[in-house]
Amino acid sequence: MEKWIKQEEIYKGKIFSLWGGQVSLDNGDTAVREYIRHSGGVAIVPVIDGNVILIRQFRISIERELIELPAGRLELDENPMECAARELEEEIGYQAKKLIPIASYFASVGNSNERMFLFLATELEKTKRSLEADERIREVVFSLDVIREKLANQEFEDSKTLVGLREALAYFDTH
Repeated sequence: MEKWIKQEEIYKGKIFSLWGGQVSLDNGDTAVREYIRHSGGVAIVPVIDGNVILIRQFRISIERELIELPAGRLELDENPMECAARELEEEIGYQAKKLIPIASYFASVGNSNERMFLFLATELEKTKRSLEADERIREVVFSLDVIREKLANQEFEDSKTLVGLREALAYFDTH
């Protein structure tokens, strides 16, 4: 088991901070570790009339568009379910009568403490979308059958989307 000998914040940004330092290993050796501290996030699988509402957006980190679940970052000490409800309305303009937690996982435990919370949103009611000034999002709607087909063909590349869609389908299969 590793223990911190010394750790410090190397960089503090708007979305995350970078921490690093030295750890002692179980054999007495030392090693350098760096990781990203992140407040966590939510992703929502919105289902209406047998269809899933996804979004298409450009991601500068990979310099192209991806199809993803609506999602967002947790504010400090924010309740994940409240964040999911907020992001659902902001990004696609819906409120859910049912918001069901379906999974929670660490996004990339090798370099970050970011935890993702996944929710299934059903019984949707249309409201008004309120994107942030820098968001460029377009809705994409697929039937559950098309979602299954696209998953089988490995057409989704975003981790929260892959996990969220698979967890939602598993939920439907057992409920």
